[in-house]
Amino acid sequence: MKSRMILVLLSAYNGEKYISAQIESILHQKTEHQVDLLIRDDGSNDDTLNILQEYETKYPDRIKVVEGKNIGYIKSFFWLIQEANGYDYYSLSDQDDVWLDNKLDIAVKYLEQEDNKIPLLYASTSYLVHDDLIPFGTTQKKKREITFYNTIIQNFLPGHEQVMNQALLDELKKPINYAKIYVYDSWITNVAMVKGKIIFNNDSFVYYRQHQNNEVGFGEGKIGWFKERVKRIRNNDNKKYAIQINYFFEVYADSLNRLQYEELRNFIRSNKKLLLRLSYICHSQLYRQSANQTMLFRILYLFGGYKNESKSC
Repeated sequence: MKSRMILVLLSAYNGEKYISAQIESILHQKTEHQVDLLIRDDGSNDDTLNILQEYETKYPDRIKVVEGKNIGYIKSFFWLIQEANGYDYYSLSDQDDVWLDNKLDIAVKYLEQEDNKIPLLYASTSYLVHDDLIPFGTTQKKKREITFYNTIIQNFLPGHEQVMNQALLDELKKPINYAKIYVYDSWITNVAMVKGKIIFNNDSFVYYRQHQNNEVGFGEGKIGWFKERVKRIRNNDNKKYAIQINYFFEVYADSLNRLQYEELRNFIRSNKKLLLRLSYICHSQLYRQSANQTMLFRILYLFGGYKNESKSC
């Protein structure tokens, strides 16, 4: 396989405890491909920036560090996407994980089998771990076909698993209103879904730390999963997600086929009244990867869990 150039995009914020281990795991990938890092510090007030600058001094040909103001991880990642260019593939990275040494090599092997002229997004599962890095589970595995009807309501491809090509990166550079993006990796997934292709691997190549500082957690075991979902409901996560879904419809309506367009339009219109919501969930094609998760989505939708004030369509 031809050697490729890969740029890892990492947004850092107060990550002094874990970020060295993550950078080391990226630098020591076992691959013939060139692997570089573009890191943006999002206004850290601990020792993170000093750690990053030490790595930049040690690896000036492989690491570029940008000191930025605190704008939040969503805008920070999109800033990195705007700045990135000139590589074959781009991989997103959290600051507190540890990558297995074949993560990027495997991703490129999958991507190289596809038509690189269209937007491509690769992702795999990850090992769920605590600080000891001993796995206690994995992120969501593929149980059903991954389609637009799944990804529009389920963040199935977390950002730290995502590797994309230049065509998808170019599509993501188009101007959008970041204030309406609640889950940046879900946005990226759905852009890839309607503009190109998604490739998913059920094997795991990342130790994904689960701790109280996670923006989004998975929970340990069935009880942990349930507690995490209750926390998200109380936090009105689904309503925030609905704002993003509405906005995605505004931006990409012309890229949807007729059935996708009608599904999303009905999702938005039916939100206004209880009887409309009841009718919608009886006919909706939207689903999550398990029957229980799909049922939870329908219950939440029925009782206004995805209700918002958008006037789209």
